[in-house]
Amino acid sequence: MSGEATAVTTRQQRLQHNSAERRAQKKLDLRQSMLSAATALFERDGFEGFSLRQVAEAIGYSPTSIYLYFRDKEDLLHHVALEGFRSFGQDLQQAADLPGSAQERLNAIGLAYLRFGLRRPLHYRLMFMVRGDWLGLPTPSGYDSVIDSFGVLERAVQLGMESGELKGGDVQVYTSFLWSNVHGLVSLHLATPYFPAEILEELYRQHQEVIGRSLSS
Repeated sequence: MSGEATAVTTRQQRLQHNSAERRAQKKLDLRQSMLSAATALFERDGFEGFSLRQVAEAIGYSPTSIYLYFRDKEDLLHHVALEGFRSFGQDLQQAADLPGSAQERLNAIGLAYLRFGLRRPLHYRLMFMVRGDWLGLPTPSGYDSVIDSFGVLERAVQLGMESGELKGGDVQVYTSFLWSNVHGLVSLHLATPYFPAEILEELYRQHQEVIGRSLSS
């Protein structure tokens, strides 16, 4: 093959490669648009009011186009929940990275958890109350395991024990104890009128004082 022919072939290959990349990026962008629209609609209308038709209308596509990217409404809502877990995990990790003692870090993680539930109540219901069974589903490509979010708390407990700031014991038992406390507060707030948002953080701090005395070495 002559040098000129080789150059033409190389150019064609490059154009084909660039075209394929643009098509792939367009698909990713459309999928993300669907997911962003679904998240916004869910946070507005909740689980019961959510529909694929609304998502399609929001992005200007037919409802059937959604099935090219998500199996059904259940699959799309699962991904909405995963977006919530992504944000949730980031909030917990930021709290865990704050300077301070083991107890201060645990308190900060718990407050981050509490504030997520107050800030995004519909997401919290979907993640932990309406469809808690999704915690056990395989994690789709592109997402960290939802259990990794709770690994932040578990690692903070482990580090506290290793440093001697917390009493020795079963890390998973300690972690589940701390998790169930803050989850209970958020769930009671969402499910009843007896735990209003304005008292929740102070109530959490009082709980943590009691828990801290029992965990400190």
